[in-house]
Amino acid sequence: VGIVAGHWSKNPRRYDPGAVCPDGLTEVEINLAIAQLVKEKLENQGYAVDLLEEFDEALDGYLADALVSIHADSCDIPSASGFKVASVLHSAVPEEEDRLVRCLREEYQEATGLSFHEHSITYDMREYHAFYEIAPGTPGAIIETGFMAADRDILLNQQDKVAQGIANGIICFLESEPD
Repeated sequence: VGIVAGHWSKNPRRYDPGAVCPDGLTEVEINLAIAQLVKEKLENQGYAVDLLEEFDEALDGYLADALVSIHADSCDIPSASGFKVASVLHSAVPEEEDRLVRCLREEYQEATGLSFHEHSITYDMREYHAFYEIAPGTPGAIIETGFMAADRDILLNQQDKVAQGIANGIICFLESEPD
């Protein structure tokens, strides 16, 4: 399983904080902390997991049972709350990606109690660059875990719950039968 920590890079010259709140909270710090927890939870269940950077060279032709990129929504709309999950617009494995998105959506919502924002999924989410770098047979999804203003408490103080929801979604996908 590949887990991308959105906006993260080990190379300081490629630093991209992602969204930044007025108080300095950065999206990348949330994404990396949650991605590390997801990796740990999956490994504890016996899965092999790669923690990947946003523009990791390993994404080129990356072949795995699933790839999930973890992001958080901005502070731009202080009252906005909820999460989003999407896959690429033109998939080589649409049934698998639909199942991955469905598992992530259901398990994440159950674990966090956050609402699903289906109608605010953006074109950029559906055309996320990594979807075009990974091997065509690797099912991929991107999750926006919540908004950095209204959902700050869960994103910062309940990261274990957030990570468990993502891990449960991935496990649901890996262990369920194709439709």
